[in-house]
Amino acid sequence: MPFASPRLTRSQWRAHTVNDAQTLWVVGGKHCDEQLLGALHDGALDMDALRAVTGHFAAILMGPAETVLVEDPIRSFPLFYSVAGGDVAVSDDALVLTGVAQDYVADFDSRIEFRHSAYVAGSNTLYAGVKQVQAGELVTLTPDGGVTSTVYRRNRYTGLDISETEAVDAHFTDALHTSMSRFLKHANGRQIVVPLSGGLDSRLLSVYLKEVGYQNVVNFTYGVGRTREVSISESVAAALGQKWLFCAYEEETIKEAWDSPETAEFIKYTHASASLPHIQDWYAVRWLKQEGLVEDDAIFLPGHTIVGNMHDEQILDAESVSPDQIKELILQHHYTLQPDNSHATTNSRLHATIERFLGDIGYDGSVVSRLTALEYWNVRERQTKYINNSLRNYEFFGYDWALPMLDREVYLAWGDLHHSVTRNRDWYEGYVNRRYAVATGQEIGTFAATKISQGKRDAVKNVLRRAGLLGLAERTITARAVQNHPMGFNWFATGLDSKELFRYTRSGGNLLGAYADHFLTDTWNSHCRLFTAPLSDD
Repeated sequence: MPFASPRLTRSQWRAHTVNDAQTLWVVGGKHCDEQLLGALHDGALDMDALRAVTGHFAAILMGPAETVLVEDPIRSFPLFYSVAGGDVAVSDDALVLTGVAQDYVADFDSRIEFRHSAYVAGSNTLYAGVKQVQAGELVTLTPDGGVTSTVYRRNRYTGLDISETEAVDAHFTDALHTSMSRFLKHANGRQIVVPLSGGLDSRLLSVYLKEVGYQNVVNFTYGVGRTREVSISESVAAALGQKWLFCAYEEETIKEAWDSPETAEFIKYTHASASLPHIQDWYAVRWLKQEGLVEDDAIFLPGHTIVGNMHDEQILDAESVSPDQIKELILQHHYTLQPDNSHATTNSRLHATIERFLGDIGYDGSVVSRLTALEYWNVRERQTKYINNSLRNYEFFGYDWALPMLDREVYLAWGDLHHSVTRNRDWYEGYVNRRYAVATGQEIGTFAATKISQGKRDAVKNVLRRAGLLGLAERTITARAVQNHPMGFNWFATGLDSKELFRYTRSGGNLLGAYADHFLTDTWNSHCRLFTAPLSDD
């Protein structure tokens, strides 16, 4: 049976005739097209050439004998496929493949994962029978329903001993400059919009734009009132001489905007079959659009980066770390959104997914292998499926985006650095602060939730720990903070009143866990029906 044409919903796909029998579709940066066409040899994609492609893209190579689906290393533009019943179907929208409005079938294991992590791991999606192409993966489909997967690009550490501060600075700067220069050539004077927080990543991007003299820049920040983070962001923009906009979050206005038919479409578009919609700057981007505060062809430049994806760095100093210990660290770090996470941490399919992942990377217990396992899982799963999927927000409102700090040169440079550097963000914090000081002649800190010294915090924790009260105290502090979130995120827990939210978070729940439950039960927005029957008009 011949392949049906891909059911593509994005208007940005570009088709290239390879030969009489094959067509290559590409979406993403236009400079990717030539590179991907150049990676074709005798009608097949060369893996080495594919690994060398820069920019962000997804591609479909279709011929009579096979269809090949390709995701870039960060799953910039999600692709889905189904081979149910022997029919092979491909789309850039999972809902096209599900017939969800008529005969939605849940993937039970995926729903468990989603409730506890806000994404679905591996190639699975929330929809039974529908698969996603993973970051850096090439999937080959044959007309008889055959599926072959090849991971052509994953996080690698070269083992180079680049650890001295000056050498690290120079190596990372060269890579960032190459990536940013390519982006600015593409931008060609178009307005660049930076979501500027009180942290490091977005500040580095704004500093770079200042250093190279790019003029058409807008920074924006959002939140409930003039918090310390807002003040830092405003100060950074002022020191750089760049335009700064502030979107004030007000509960009544946001709740009204959230429970609307438009937002129901936003939820459908942005969940990409396996991800909790990322609502953090949804209202701010909506506000920028409605108020005409940014240009129609603006490019949003969020600070997503390869830096800082490591966790539990103490394992790098351990004498030995088994695969089971790595698996437990992944479960304990990523599957913690509900008060009781045992349904996720004991799920056999999830265990098998992590074990298969460790086998695929050749985990051997070495220090570099430990670093690779934890960081690459974080990049491939949470970073790609939750953090980077926030890009759907900009697309929903009609804007382009760019991620130069997740382009090829930067993530390769990060992999060249010694693990004493990549184990945490200490070097990176100093690097950003040094560049900021040179660019502005000023020094400024980063946003922190409290000014209490680490020594005092540790002393208080020790007292509470000896009394057996540390866990309860920490959960109570978190619950109070959630009730008065500086970005109003508590307002999006639409199914819980203030007291219920306090009890939920004090018992160990996370706001994202509450969002996930609302999402899966179609109670997050009264107009959205992804998983349940439409409401009656009666």
